[in-house]
Amino acid sequence: MGAKRLDPLPAKKEGIKSEPDDRYHQPTARQCALLILRVLQAREQETNREVSRARLSQNTIRRLCGRSQIASDFLLEIQEILLAAGWCLFLAGPSYFAIIKVKAVEGWGRISSKRIGEELKSVPIGRYNFDNLEPLLLMAEKDPEEEEDKEE
Repeated sequence: MGAKRLDPLPAKKEGIKSEPDDRYHQPTARQCALLILRVLQAREQETNREVSRARLSQNTIRRLCGRSQIASDFLLEIQEILLAAGWCLFLAGPSYFAIIKVKAVEGWGRISSKRIGEELKSVPIGRYNFDNLEPLLLMAEKDPEEEEDKEE
């Protein structure tokens, strides 16, 4: 009498599971992007203010994605999906990401390489003096403790 028929592809409504599934599941890149957008939405609801930018720790990203490591290709896929949704996600520090609405960036001033066009002509022929630019990198690498010492 009634043997239960197992349908390999049961009809499901998108996003709704018909029965609990106790198997381990890693969200897809699309699902991770949706969870990132959801956490931003939750922040908006908590503060009653629109979120146009935020910092997300790597731990938060890993937790949202259900992974201990985020592969570069997987992160790129998440970034592409978020970009299509109007958000730009990028690595902004050694242990965190930044996310910003694309609309927030559209009003920013543009900087063109034309400003240094003459200088750039010497780069492909190996004659550009990069030594003159080294202080620009050193300024970015200043130790915050050094700054505190100067203030005292």
